[in-house]
Amino acid sequence: MENIILSKKERMFFLSLSIKRKKEFLGIRYALRYIGMNIRIFYNEKRKPFLFPEKKHISLSHSFGKIAIAISSYQIGIDIEKLRKDNKIVKVKNKFLRKDESIFIKKNYEKDYLHVIWGIKESLYKLEGGIHHSFLNRYKVSPFILEKKSCISCWIMKKTCSQRFYAFYRKIENFYLVYIIDK
Repeated sequence: MENIILSKKERMFFLSLSIKRKKEFLGIRYALRYIGMNIRIFYNEKRKPFLFPEKKHISLSHSFGKIAIAISSYQIGIDIEKLRKDNKIVKVKNKFLRKDESIFIKKNYEKDYLHVIWGIKESLYKLEGGIHHSFLNRYKVSPFILEKKSCISCWIMKKTCSQRFYAFYRKIENFYLVYIIDK
């Protein structure tokens, strides 16, 4: 905490957080300072982070003590998820997995596929600005095969049109890191 200078507003927000969220809040700011980025993170009315006075976009994610930060000149969404041994993601898959997405999942690697698909949809959500939409109906992932270097087509589905993006991912130890840049 002593290495991070917070404004009065940031300190008030920090004090309102749970212990877990406080660690994440400080971890992100410490990581930015550690790599030499002395910048402030602000949040819009939808809680999407942005940098000021920088003209860059930022996306943040955290999972079980790991953090991911993406900074770009373009809109960006990032997600990091721990590949968990429990079946929690399998139990909730009907809340985010479409029927047309479930057909390409290889049963022996179901948890891996589900974590990548969840990460893509979470990244699309962040890219779009945190507008509350159904992960099931608003976002779509095209068929893919788990590989080390893979680019996955994905979509934000709107009433009048759909927009295509490309997601990138990699497995780091027992975590999946997913990101999407709107170029």
